[in-house]
Amino acid sequence: MKSTLITLLAICAMIVTGCTTPVAIDPQTGQEQLAEYRAGYLYAPLDAPIRTIFKTAIREIDSMGYFRTGELHKETAISIYARKVGDEKITIRIRQTAEGQAEIRIRVGKLGDLAESQSIYARIRDAL
Repeated sequence: MKSTLITLLAICAMIVTGCTTPVAIDPQTGQEQLAEYRAGYLYAPLDAPIRTIFKTAIREIDSMGYFRTGELHKETAISIYARKVGDEKITIRIRQTAEGQAEIRIRVGKLGDLAESQSIYARIRDAL
């Protein structure tokens, strides 16, 4: 019984962490940029310095009615923590990639919410 349960949990963990969904960023402009939704996180590129993205993100998070609960500043990454109605946690991480671009990672809730993550990303991207 124990080994069956462990095997089932291992298979479920591999399925959840191995699922990657390509997400079109802006289908209206015809650009071929894609974001990636993987294990509950939306990963997307942005063409701006991380400090500019950070300032824009906190302004947009506040305007969307979320309550910011904290920030963590590191050398190459900045994390923003917020809560929404129902006390769901929102995590936004902005990091500098090796190519000189920036990547934003958004997660809403414990398991992730693609639609909400996309709307947060769209607001930040439009404000830039």
